[in-house]
Amino acid sequence: MSGIAGLLRTDGGPVGRHEAERMITALAHRGPDGVGTWNAGPAALAHAALWTTPQARRARQPLVDDAGYVITADARLDNRRDLLAELGPTDRAPGAVSDAELILRAYVRWGEDCAPKLIGDFAFAIWDISRRRLFCARDHIGVKPFYYHATPTLFLFASEIKALLTSPAVPYRLDPQRVADHLAGFFDDRVSTF
Repeated sequence: MSGIAGLLRTDGGPVGRHEAERMITALAHRGPDGVGTWNAGPAALAHAALWTTPQARRARQPLVDDAGYVITADARLDNRRDLLAELGPTDRAPGAVSDAELILRAYVRWGEDCAPKLIGDFAFAIWDISRRRLFCARDHIGVKPFYYHATPTLFLFASEIKALLTSPAVPYRLDPQRVADHLAGFFDDRVSTF
């Protein structure tokens, strides 16, 4: 599995490239085929690549398109053929279009309604440069991990918690209530971690 990470300053302050690089370095074991970072203004995205499909070799992430969107994705789409047919032709052969590019094209077409149209395993984040908006989603079963931490001024996400812990904004302490719930057999909490 590839690794994704990123952060958004919701107060509009600038994000430094070093912040995304620090996060993706924590996921280096997920990226034997290369790492990439992108940042501008309040947002930064990062990707650690593990090529698992022929199309993945052709894509460098984070992927920036001409329409002003940036994506980082850990994805394997099972309905590529259907998506390509519905989204229309590209200037390249279908086998040259990466899953990240397909997800981005689906987002451009359907907006946030794109996620239900995707079949497969995926976790991704898309930054809309002009609208200054971040959209994140993961597959319906949760095969691809997506962890996040939010404060009033900062939103961070990553494929693994250890990448979140590289930020001083994320507390590094045990949550005793979550531990107690687990030991008591309560598994209803779907937003907190140990």
